[in-house]
Amino acid sequence: MDLFLDDEFFDFLTIQLSLAMGPIAGYIIEEEIQEFGCSMAEVPRQRAAELVDRLSRQIQRQEKKIAFQQALLKKIKELAQ
Repeated sequence: MDLFLDDEFFDFLTIQLSLAMGPIAGYIIEEEIQEFGCSMAEVPRQRAAELVDRLSRQIQRQEKKIAFQQALLKKIKELAQ
């Protein structure tokens, strides 16, 4: 089992955050990962929920925040299977 989040997860994450925040989503994701002190290739799977939580705090519109959280919760559950 892979211990790190993969490109597929980050592609999905970027798309979902872009729907909520627009074209700055990729930059916001990179900033949060830097806060973790690692690169995208080194983000542990067990920190996926923490990353999603930190990103969702930056979404201003409540309905977009909820949609983002629900989509990513489903994705994280798929990772656990």
